[in-house]
Amino acid sequence: MPIRRETIGLRIANLIHVNETDIDKISEAFYLILKGKTPSPIHLSPDHPNNELMQAVDYINQFIGEYNCFADLIRTVSRGQLDFESPKGTMVILQSLKNLQANLRHLTWKTQQIAGGDFSQKVDFMGDFSIAFNSMALQLKEAFEKIKLQNQQLTEANEIINQEKEKSDRLLLNILPLSVAEDLKRDGKTIPKSFQDVTVFFSDIVNFTELSSALDPKVLIEDLNVIFTAFDNIVEANGCERIKTIGDAYLAVCGMPEPNDNHAENMIRSAIEILRFLDDRNRSSQIKWEIRIGIHTGRVVGGVVGVKKYIYDIFGDTINTASRMEICSDPMRINVSETTYNLVMDRFTFVERGDVEVKGKGRMRMFFVET
Repeated sequence: MPIRRETIGLRIANLIHVNETDIDKISEAFYLILKGKTPSPIHLSPDHPNNELMQAVDYINQFIGEYNCFADLIRTVSRGQLDFESPKGTMVILQSLKNLQANLRHLTWKTQQIAGGDFSQKVDFMGDFSIAFNSMALQLKEAFEKIKLQNQQLTEANEIINQEKEKSDRLLLNILPLSVAEDLKRDGKTIPKSFQDVTVFFSDIVNFTELSSALDPKVLIEDLNVIFTAFDNIVEANGCERIKTIGDAYLAVCGMPEPNDNHAENMIRSAIEILRFLDDRNRSSQIKWEIRIGIHTGRVVGGVVGVKKYIYDIFGDTINTASRMEICSDPMRINVSETTYNLVMDRFTFVERGDVEVKGKGRMRMFFVET
């Protein structure tokens, strides 16, 4: 049955003979406490004639002060604010609150350590809560270790993927020019392009059929691999690019797919260095490889052929003419067309050959490059 304010007042009035106004003040204070509210101190006149009532009111006011302080602290803790000064008082519950404050502060510190990655933290001062907290810390530790392991496995997998990607990129660049490979990786396709100023290199091994029939296939392939790898390094160092090999034939260009103002000069320098390489190698090798080289300059179309096995190829009469220059050349000589000669006549020494009959093209003016 709820306690009414009037009931409290009547009970006090039966014990102490005081006036009704003072009884109302005392009743109001206890009524507010029982309702969970914070009452104000009771004020009596300083010259109140009843000393016993004055003493009782002093005790009540002390209780009201400590009660109000306790209520304020409970509200502070409920808001998560632990940085407060514990009040002094005779109420046992205030000491308990001080102990709770210390435990909560310590728990906060423990939680911060766990948040920082230290999952070894435990608490043993809050009963069932300690058990739940320690269980949570253990689960967090296990979850963190699992995530750490998964991250390590993911890092290792990404490293393998990156290594394989680098391998595939290198293989792709072995068969395709860089810009073409980038187009395929980005768009999945590449558009054929026409290039106006391109110098084409075409070489063929002299007497290759006779030499290859007399060699062990393994020796033949190994020698061709060494020779063509050297050719690749030379043309690349001179800003040129190998397009393909066809048996013993080697096809390279300069001026595509990236434009190059010195395309003719770079291609002839590559040809000179290739002949010097073969000369040096032939001095120490039992197999004497000799090549004919033809060079011509003109318009070329380049693009990828095929959808399953990509092959970058070049097309146009310029390639055919470069091939004719090679056929009309001599062993270990560089034969260039008049078009190419006109571009670099002042940069190299040439021997004019006059007009030479070319199959399908009639007579063409040609020049040997002095090496």
